[in-house]
Amino acid sequence: MYCKSTAFGQLSKRKQDEYGIRLDTKVAVYKAVILTVLLYGSETWTVYRRQIAKLDYFHMRCLHRIAHVKWQEQKEVPNTDVLQTCGVIGIEAFLATAQLRWAGHVVRMSDLRLPKQVFYGQLQSGTRSQGGQFKCYKDGLKFNLKLCNMDPNDLEEMVKDKTSWQAQCQAAKHSFE
Repeated sequence: MYCKSTAFGQLSKRKQDEYGIRLDTKVAVYKAVILTVLLYGSETWTVYRRQIAKLDYFHMRCLHRIAHVKWQEQKEVPNTDVLQTCGVIGIEAFLATAQLRWAGHVVRMSDLRLPKQVFYGQLQSGTRSQGGQFKCYKDGLKFNLKLCNMDPNDLEEMVKDKTSWQAQCQAAKHSFE
């Protein structure tokens, strides 16, 4: 299996550590190559805080290296400054935006499509065990909608107009900063 940090390491050996390449070029390559691999299929993930923390740690480690922030300086340079310098948003904002875009896409689908049937489906039988329950996809989606000041009950109405929904998803990125 090809690890994401291995991919970044190979990229760093070739291009990222060179001082002759502009920062915006390095960031564009990082977004196109590393983040694409790292977050592949993330719109359908159910993520927990621990997983977000690990993804964010990797994301910030890569950005520190791209921005040439040495490990000795990391306590003095806040992550928000590194994100702003690189012109990138945090990993949680990437995840939430992808999830909101995917939810809008699924809601607009034909009722015959399998993803929409699964999205709206409920189990006919079965019980949940006692105690703390595992988080499901809809729990995370409701949390992200509320965080972006959107009412989960109005989701179907909000996504009908695709361009306005895309604008809301873009605006939602700033809720996580």
